[in-house]
Amino acid sequence: MTAQNQALQTKYYATKVLNTEIDSKCRLCQQSDETVDHIISACPILAKEQYIKRHDRVCAQLHFNICKETGVQLDKNTGMNMCQNGQKQVKGAR
Repeated sequence: MTAQNQALQTKYYATKVLNTEIDSKCRLCQQSDETVDHIISACPILAKEQYIKRHDRVCAQLHFNICKETGVQLDKNTGMNMCQNGQKQVKGAR
């Protein structure tokens, strides 16, 4: 709830809500106000690597959950990330 209300301790929050006299620009890119939305999905510095890592971790967790819920065992013997159980097969990156 705090993140939705922009109440996390970002530079934007400090400037606009706490009325401090600091620059509200993102400390990484210096292009936009450092809001929760900017940090989570719009900072070009984080987009280069961190958003991709976060995306890959979410996909790996989804892959694991799908295998678990459908009763498919994760095949640890192949170089490829593949779940197999009879006719069921789920492929994905890990």
